Amino acid sequence: MNQRNMGLRVEAKNLTVQTRGGSEAKKLLHNVSFQIEPGEFICVLGPSGSGKTTLVRSLLGELEISSGQLLVGGHDVFREANALRGAIGYVPQRDINPPSLTVERALHYASIVRLPKEAVKSDHSAAVDRVVEQLGLERARKTTISKLSGGEAKRAVLAAEMLGGPGLLVVDEATSSLDPATETRIMSLLADRARAGTTVITITHHLVNVDMADKILILGHGEVVWFGTRIEALVHFNVHRLADIYLAIEDSAPGYWSAKWRELQNAELSATLSEQQSESVTREQPEAEKQRIGRLAHLSPPGSLRQFSMFLQRQLDSFFHDRSGFILNVLLPIALAVVVLLGFAGTRFRDTMMLTRFLESGEKEVLADVWGEIREAISKDSVAQEGATIPAQIRVFLDSQPMMLAHLREPSTQRLVKAALTDTIRLAPDREIINPAGTLKWVSLMSICMVILGFVTGFREIVKERPMLDLERRHGLHFASYVLAKVVYLGIILGVQVAIFRTTVELGFVLRDALGGDTPAEIYRRGPAISASYNWLAAVACSSFALIVSACARSTDRGVLAVPLLITPQILLGATILPITGGAFRVVAMLFSPLYWAHRGCRSEGNGVPIFWQNLGAYDTSLWIPYAALIAQIVAATAITVIILRWQEHVILGRNLPKR
Repeated sequence: MNQRNMGLRVEAKNLTVQTRGGSEAKKLLHNVSFQIEPGEFICVLGPSGSGKTTLVRSLLGELEISSGQLLVGGHDVFREANALRGAIGYVPQRDINPPSLTVERALHYASIVRLPKEAVKSDHSAAVDRVVEQLGLERARKTTISKLSGGEAKRAVLAAEMLGGPGLLVVDEATSSLDPATETRIMSLLADRARAGTTVITITHHLVNVDMADKILILGHGEVVWFGTRIEALVHFNVHRLADIYLAIEDSAPGYWSAKWRELQNAELSATLSEQQSESVTREQPEAEKQRIGRLAHLSPPGSLRQFSMFLQRQLDSFFHDRSGFILNVLLPIALAVVVLLGFAGTRFRDTMMLTRFLESGEKEVLADVWGEIREAISKDSVAQEGATIPAQIRVFLDSQPMMLAHLREPSTQRLVKAALTDTIRLAPDREIINPAGTLKWVSLMSICMVILGFVTGFREIVKERPMLDLERRHGLHFASYVLAKVVYLGIILGVQVAIFRTTVELGFVLRDALGGDTPAEIYRRGPAISASYNWLAAVACSSFALIVSACARSTDRGVLAVPLLITPQILLGATILPITGGAFRVVAMLFSPLYWAHRGCRSEGNGVPIFWQNLGAYDTSLWIPYAALIAQIVAATAITVIILRWQEHVILGRNLPKR
């Protein structure tokens, strides 16, 4: 499947772009007009705030045009985004290739998104071979992206965008962080791409190599102040260096140089020539361009299932080739397991305690009689003159036990007896059981550790790939496939981590048992396999919730700040610290807390658990209920993440891309 570059014409006609805000709207671009012929190499220059970024975003269809037109290949870039899919390549300032993959593997995955679904394996290999050769990446083909030099990394990003053979290539400050020699190589490479047929527009602040461009487009105060060759620009502004043009623009009132530019155009172009040029534009070349773009529009992007498979493979490939990340993900659950084992090293899981019950009727009668005698015995300072009565005999004994006498005179003793007689408290001994305190605390901590692990693992997943996500979306990326692949990937990674964590803890207790120590009581917890499955689903659910935050955050630093805000409510709603036995609080926990369901699935509150340890109240102990609830939370969080990404694209970013 051969891809042949055919440059696209770019035409701006009185283009005006302004911010939203009604009467207070600010014009970012004003009456911008230019025409770039197919296969031309154009450098866009201008001082900061001149409108270069706005022009790029307009070319990419991200900003709605207030008035005028911006056409690529005869199509409106904002209103006909679907027709231009694959026809416009974009190279951002940041490198977007997965850093742990080799150049070849990164380009292989990029080709699946950028080539149409009709492409077969040989087509993808041929496309990768083509761009590797065109961009001089043969020696770096097997090199990991993170180990590339700055110039090689930029070429790798450029190679990814050249896979689909775009007719227009927009490069945004691709040489901003490069040394002069590397910058020269990149600019020469862009010039070669233009000579090969691709229309190339690059935004740059470096002025040394702009003479490689066919023309330069200079913006000032949101208007075109020059469009032509570099030499002619120096003459027009009456300066000796391009840098002096910036000073001339900033030192003059807004509109001065744009007016001079329009005067020059009017003087050089006659009405007849303009009419002939217009006819040539509308009758000849655009038709070929529209046909080419029309063919691209009919080549659908890969289907959802294929994209899902690619995203998942790329994620796993990146994970296993990221040695430091791989080691960290293996050591983290081991470290958590060691902390748990050390934290419970002194806990006596098998200590016993006495359960109590309410008094029976006969016992109440005896207690009432005895307490009456005791009250009489302790009510007076002395009962020496009372003779041999029962209260007197009791008092003689109590006088020999002053501490007991003091306790019996405490008001709390009176309240205790009264409560026992009225069935307010359980006072009578019932039976001896294993104290559940240590086991239930251990079960709670195990679930909390996995919830924390889920949030920490998931919160970076989307925000760290935001530039790549935005770029691949232009080539037909399906949000649903992308997010679902993320959830499955997190499920795999967390499955391994939970297995390592649970195995380490269980082996620790096996060793402890062999050395004569005790282990958590089985009566108060589910089996290791069942508990591990609940811990795993809860971790995946929390990582899915973290994906929502990752989709909302625009930087990793902001995502980090949200993690404690996610974990704290989980602990409060998980019935690990506070009892959640009913009411609205329980409904909130059931809807939004994976920890609640993990805790409910892992612990047992059957017969023998004291009432003061029953944090979950009355509930159905069926195993399937926590499973179903956790799966429902994962599905809901996945759907919400997809909705947020769509909303950001259509509302915040203002893109007019088709829903995938």
